[in-house]
Amino acid sequence: MRLTALSEVLPGEPVTNRDMAERFGLHEKWLEKMTGNRSRYFCDPAGPEGTPRTTGDLATEAGRRVLEAAGTDPSALDFLVLTTASPDELMPATVNVVADRLGLNDLPTFQLTSGCAGALTGLYTARSLLAGGLRRGLVIGADSVVKLWPGDGDTRRARPAELANFALFGDGAGAALVEADSSGPGFAVEHLLLRTTGKGRAPAQVVRWYGAEGAPLVPGPNGTEVREPMAHEDYKAIESRVPDLAVTVLNELTAVTGWKLPEVDYVLPPQLNGVMTEKIRERMGVTEQQAVSCVADTGNNGNALPFIQLCRALRRIEADGAGAPAGDGSRVLVTTIESSKWVLSGMALRHRPAAPDREHRDVR
Repeated sequence: MRLTALSEVLPGEPVTNRDMAERFGLHEKWLEKMTGNRSRYFCDPAGPEGTPRTTGDLATEAGRRVLEAAGTDPSALDFLVLTTASPDELMPATVNVVADRLGLNDLPTFQLTSGCAGALTGLYTARSLLAGGLRRGLVIGADSVVKLWPGDGDTRRARPAELANFALFGDGAGAALVEADSSGPGFAVEHLLLRTTGKGRAPAQVVRWYGAEGAPLVPGPNGTEVREPMAHEDYKAIESRVPDLAVTVLNELTAVTGWKLPEVDYVLPPQLNGVMTEKIRERMGVTEQQAVSCVADTGNNGNALPFIQLCRALRRIEADGAGAPAGDGSRVLVTTIESSKWVLSGMALRHRPAAPDREHRDVR
């Protein structure tokens, strides 16, 4: 399988820690120290027409951009995969709304509910579809945190843990055009792994969906009752387990490919927040020059993050020019850990540039 084009979408203007502090009444330096994130992006449900308001809007724009960058007509696609933890509705599936907006019809569509491992889950699915005889498809990862915010917009009643989530997460989307032919320019997939390791382990990330009655009341501060929060993270479990799991994925990728870590050009570490990512990078033995991280500036975009990281890696490959030895192609390792129920995923890629006489269109 080959990734022939990439895209990323970040809605609106970056929301800084100062903006967040003013909105929530928190301290700017506390936000920076706690998360390591400097900014993030949010959809505006009341924004002007044509701007992303929902996950579906983000996914549509990411798909449109990647098709435009590749010069590919939607009719040339054989399938569409969307991975998300925040669909617009339970039905119709957001992937089918996106397909309609992109002008797609009469092709299989798949919507996969996932978190940090979602992008690679989508690519894993795509690889199976391509191995089954299909030629070309589109994989999109997108998330929006709008459903995590209080419905009345009143954040003053949010718990500290909820406020931390608002500062940690952000909205975004990314996409990859994939083809069965592994020759030619782009990212050729050398190895792709995906497996759950959650047997007997409590989930460390939970995002709840409620029925018509809405969120139940649970004990709150000072003996009051509050609505149960949509999202919950066990940060201690994440901090304790994710770095070692990332090393496990990295070791498996290098063992299968035979690549020695110092010879790998770029490594995409798991992205939770800026603070955790730096700790994970050090635990993995990845140098600052090798690491491709974006979460401190984009916020945690969930299913979109690995695609956004790949876009940043591609820009660095093009800027660095030489990369790996001529004819060999730059080596890229992707590692993601989903702590919701402990999913490990990783990918080894080798980038091959387009022929010198072929015009390259930047993918953004």
